[in-house]
Amino acid sequence: MSNYAFLEKYIPLVEFMAEICGKHYEIILHDTSTPERSVIAARNAHLSGRRVGDPMTELAKELIREGSYLSQDFVANYEGRTRGGKRFVSSTYFIKEGAELRGLICVNHDVEDFFSLSEHLTSLMRAFSLPVDSQPASYTENLDDSISSLSSNLIHTTVLNYITVRPHMGTADKLEVIRSLDSQGVFSTKGSVGQAARELGISEPTVYRYLKRVREGRE
Repeated sequence: MSNYAFLEKYIPLVEFMAEICGKHYEIILHDTSTPERSVIAARNAHLSGRRVGDPMTELAKELIREGSYLSQDFVANYEGRTRGGKRFVSSTYFIKEGAELRGLICVNHDVEDFFSLSEHLTSLMRAFSLPVDSQPASYTENLDDSISSLSSNLIHTTVLNYITVRPHMGTADKLEVIRSLDSQGVFSTKGSVGQAARELGISEPTVYRYLKRVREGRE
């Protein structure tokens, strides 16, 4: 059952937040009962291109699967990205009724100019052999607005994470990547097998063969 009637009262809040924060803040209201068309209100949506009727991001789905909303009211200041590489500082507020999650308010702050300046300064510091500290974000969210784009980003991010840990991936590593992607439902999306093959440097028949082994192993 849709939570829209319950969440409708939050739409003026979304408009209020956008008006206060300004044009560099995107405010999105999600109905968690309809994850494939969860966006029911969006302000300054030109920043990521998201629209009413678009799906929930993979990170939002992961936070719900993990039950993060049960122990906290929000997740703040994590990295958000679009497929084109545009970067945001993102935060998610859990709208709850008792212990039941009804919706999300997501705030994406466009800080691309700050990142560009920071990278320029970091490059300058390295040129003068000055120490540079870097701490990875707790979360990274892909903000593209279609199922295929989300799957594409998920494949790229998953493979990149494995390559970072194991630069020379063997068969067992590639099987583990396929297992991870399959558990997230990636291969139900058209074109996902071809992209996984390209990212892993193997043929599509090999991906299908690995996928068969992974699924047979679960039976």
